[in-house]
Amino acid sequence: MKKTLALIMAAALAGSSLAGCGGKADNSAPETKPAGSEADNGGAAQAEGTAEFPAIGTADAPVTVKVMIKDVFPDEEDVQLLREAINEKMAAHGQYVNLEFMEPPAGSYATAVPIAMMNGDVEADLIYFQGGDLALAQQGLFEDLNPYVEKSTFIKSIMTDVNRKRMENYPYLIWLAPSRIQIPAMRKDWAAQLDSYEKLIADPTVDNYYNLFKEMKDKGLVEYAMTTDGGSGDSTVRLDSIFNQAFGVTGTIVKEDGKWIFSKESQAEKNKLEFYAKLYKDGLLDPEYLTDTWDTMEQKFYEGKTGIIAGTLSSTQIYDNKMRSVNGEESELVILPPAKGVAQGYRAEDVTKEERGFAMNIDSKNKDAAWAVLEFMASPEGRILDKVGIEGKHYTVEDNKIVFTDRWPEWWARFWDTTNNFDPQNPSLAQPVLTTVGQSAFDNLEKYIVQDVNILIPEEMTPQWDAMTGYYKEYSADIIRGVKPIDAFDEMTAKWDEAGGTEFESILVEELGNP
Repeated sequence: MKKTLALIMAAALAGSSLAGCGGKADNSAPETKPAGSEADNGGAAQAEGTAEFPAIGTADAPVTVKVMIKDVFPDEEDVQLLREAINEKMAAHGQYVNLEFMEPPAGSYATAVPIAMMNGDVEADLIYFQGGDLALAQQGLFEDLNPYVEKSTFIKSIMTDVNRKRMENYPYLIWLAPSRIQIPAMRKDWAAQLDSYEKLIADPTVDNYYNLFKEMKDKGLVEYAMTTDGGSGDSTVRLDSIFNQAFGVTGTIVKEDGKWIFSKESQAEKNKLEFYAKLYKDGLLDPEYLTDTWDTMEQKFYEGKTGIIAGTLSSTQIYDNKMRSVNGEESELVILPPAKGVAQGYRAEDVTKEERGFAMNIDSKNKDAAWAVLEFMASPEGRILDKVGIEGKHYTVEDNKIVFTDRWPEWWARFWDTTNNFDPQNPSLAQPVLTTVGQSAFDNLEKYIVQDVNILIPEEMTPQWDAMTGYYKEYSADIIRGVKPIDAFDEMTAKWDEAGGTEFESILVEELGNP
């Protein structure tokens, strides 16, 4: 987990009071009364539990719930304060738990946790995973969470369609956070100098995108229109978020010539790579796109070496804050739409499963209490605690409004990072969670999000898949850089099929049906 939201809010609103709007919040989430309001008065109804907060344990015998989360260590002051606050606030609703945060195993979290789980060294009821969960789920080590979701009040109220689809497909991980699809943005003051900008906004075709790239370079605003962080291992993912749908790369798997195929071997992919090669040849794509790390990519954007950056909803707000701090308020960012062609939308959002999130240990003896913790943290009261911090340390309440202290930048959400339906009423927040640019990015993401067509790669086919994608990465990089001609794509698809693509044909039909 990252301190993304904290950094966003701190940079945008340091020292000021803040208000949340969950983008498309409809204020339909059930409201709760202030913690302790009835319990402090001996309210028997709260002590006995309610439909929203079923009774758990007793004051004399709270139920222990053990949770393991990446970067959450039990000896840290903020974690201890969070633990105490959750225990206290849940008790006020008749849910008596003794929450314990477990020390994560040493080493790479994504690798160490699955190994520890398989070795029986993890006693936590709830475990946050950031990879490595699939093999454990296939061994039956996780609880099916869909029955819990179905009975929930608050978690259901903040789930998105993507969350729901992922839970249908893979009911073992739940993670309520903003989409990580990349959204393109550029400086507003530069956009005002480009004739091609208004044409792009009116009609965002691939040609109009090319014209925008070319004009910003021809006018000397930038050295290159765009770069990516190829060092992440997926060198074109940020470009793909702009152009995939326009070229017909509508998902991981597409229909072509009457059958299902992976899009990386499709004619649409070939056409897209030919366009990327043109960008590279014409000096519009940074020649270092393959090796730039994320921080190098961002620095080039702030310094004006590149003109367009594509980032997640959270990072877009950070880019905007940093750009204005470096180059002045006039350099505020504007959000760009995805290119339009065969289809229009950002790079398809994979809904086969959550890539990260909370799993419930199948051996847990306290599953209802463990779920109650997740459910409470999705309630209006729990979300203020999770997203805003500890009263008196990270914020104060003045005139029934939350005002941040100088300790606010230290805080980050340990459970649910989503802004969906985040609209606290008691106490309220004075300004939106999302900045103007953030809200624009959110609106575009909601408008242009596309659910992916994909499957989970069978474990026994992993070596074939690795070989296939290895050929794609090699040939696509060489084609874009002009090392190989576009016709080499056909050579790549032949190697792709030989490495395992042909074997996948029957699997795709089995999983997706006849096209």
